[in-house]
Amino acid sequence: MSTDSAEGAGTATGNAETRLHRAILRLAFGVAGSFVLAEALDWNFTFLAPMLCAQLLVKSNAPPSIREAIATLVIVALAMVASLTLTAATISSLPVLILAFLLILFLTFYGQARGLPDFVALMLQLGAVTIPVLGLVSPSLANEVATGLFKAMAVALATSWFVHACFPDPGPPAEAAPVPARGPDDRRSAVFFAFRKTLILAPMLAWYLLDASQVALVLLITILMVIRQYETGSAQKAALGLLLGNVIGGLAATLAYNVILLEASFVYFVLILLASCLVFASKILSGGPAAPVLAIALGTFILLLGLGLSPLPTGSEEAFVARLANVLVATAYAVVALLILESRPGRQAGPPRVA
Repeated sequence: MSTDSAEGAGTATGNAETRLHRAILRLAFGVAGSFVLAEALDWNFTFLAPMLCAQLLVKSNAPPSIREAIATLVIVALAMVASLTLTAATISSLPVLILAFLLILFLTFYGQARGLPDFVALMLQLGAVTIPVLGLVSPSLANEVATGLFKAMAVALATSWFVHACFPDPGPPAEAAPVPARGPDDRRSAVFFAFRKTLILAPMLAWYLLDASQVALVLLITILMVIRQYETGSAQKAALGLLLGNVIGGLAATLAYNVILLEASFVYFVLILLASCLVFASKILSGGPAAPVLAIALGTFILLLGLGLSPLPTGSEEAFVARLANVLVATAYAVVALLILESRPGRQAGPPRVA
């Protein structure tokens, strides 16, 4: 019996190790592959596909079904068309434009707190903080970012299927943790949760709508991702993690970017990117206290490296340091705002975790 137990324990350990290794390979090759494909296709917003692919692969050990993929693409297309239409209809009145998109952000955060699928909320939020600002800079640029978001989601879904086929998860998937029942105050808590998130984005969104600039793309996306990643109930620890994660991601992107510049070849870029993604994936999926920080760092790494290699509008070398500074400034602003709102007496607790 003891021998059988030892063999069973060894098999379980081996299966767990195999599952972890394949998950690491899926995340690394998925992020790197979608990034490389976007660069090969010469997209302007190459960071979108790997950012969305990372979200897909971190959240689940199983690929999305055909029905889920089709539904996701339909929702993304409708969200982008709605954002473009709303921008065109309200662009002549900036106060109306600002209030309309702030309302969209509030509703998406509220829906997220009440169970709206995370990807639906994310795509609506990305559209709300990018399309109106870029629409004021150039309508063609707004159309381009809307199309880019749709194509990025399609690439992320296709890449997810591909890496799951190459590195399948062994055995049946782990059982999901039970979802806690919502209490009678959930609706009120969700309203406060959505209001706090929207309040943080409001001044920056209004500022960049009144003074439209392409730099807003970096700052607004960074602030959005920071407040989505923030966990309530551990204000100082969460704030430190967010700051540290963005600093690590920025430094890693700076190092990778400068190393890539030393040997300006596509093959060299692929190798550096894959090596970086393998390091991040192994640390994130292995667990431990540093995993959430490095998950934030990976997002910042993708954003900055993508903007550096596909600059808007031109001049990546000159603009890279400025973009890094913008990310750190945006992170600091979001973290300070979150800490202030979290420290208010009598605040309403939001959902236990914001993905």
